[in-house]
Amino acid sequence: MGKRLAALLTGVLAAGVVLAAPANASGVLTGVPAYEGSGIQDPTLVGADPVRPGHKVEGFTGAGIQSIIGPDNRVRVNPTTTFPARATVLITRVSGGVERQHCTGWMFGPSLVLTAGHCVHSGGGGSFYTGLRFYPGYNGDTAPYGSCTATQLRASSGWTSSGSPDYDYGGAKLNCTIGNTVGWYGAFATTASLNGTPTTIQGYGGDKNKQQWLSTDQIRVSNTLRLYYQNDTIGGNSGSAVATNRPAGSPGCSGWCSLAFHAYGGSQNSGARITAARLTEVTGWR
Repeated sequence: MGKRLAALLTGVLAAGVVLAAPANASGVLTGVPAYEGSGIQDPTLVGADPVRPGHKVEGFTGAGIQSIIGPDNRVRVNPTTTFPARATVLITRVSGGVERQHCTGWMFGPSLVLTAGHCVHSGGGGSFYTGLRFYPGYNGDTAPYGSCTATQLRASSGWTSSGSPDYDYGGAKLNCTIGNTVGWYGAFATTASLNGTPTTIQGYGGDKNKQQWLSTDQIRVSNTLRLYYQNDTIGGNSGSAVATNRPAGSPGCSGWCSLAFHAYGGSQNSGARITAARLTEVTGWR
């Protein structure tokens, strides 16, 4: 076995990306494992803002394509204090002085939320949004883990410069370490086809009054930079993890692992695929 191959099979990058044995003959699988967190419901321990009773987030008013493919198979997630529900994030945005439901995100480290690029930046030479707030495990009108704001917003250069759907991913560095409590999703990349891989998308569809719902399906088409699936979604689900649950001990990533950043509806839904280069990029955002 050559030195280079041995390094790929056993190495751990400084950023925490594990390079594991090939998923199949098509290529090396690169992954970051999920972490379930402590689950402690005390926002002040990690620098988050407690949410007072009576706090109001208005309904979703953004744009988005309703993509219910056949019968609506979405199922409500309640309570949202188990993993990965608590690591699934309601993103709000203040517009016209009113805080409104905006998008979904997913924790990817102690203080990093990942989401669609269009949830943090207008794309195509535009600008980053202001007035964003992040609520892990939000449930209707309750926020068991409080909320945090962003100290820095990120988006891929392909999104910020041209607004290309193939590059529609971004994130937010938070002013708290809420991931230590709620945990975070893992992620993995491979050049192999992912067709047939089970998918779960859970988040905050705009028609569900800030409740968390999930839908299951599978990867139907694997392109180099985009994945396609038929999970039921609606506007507000943008930014959700396209996740699969991998058994303990799986190479690269075990537990709830994201394959893509959900962003678009249609006859098939789609999102920017997590490639090895993108995984290294977003891990560096931590």
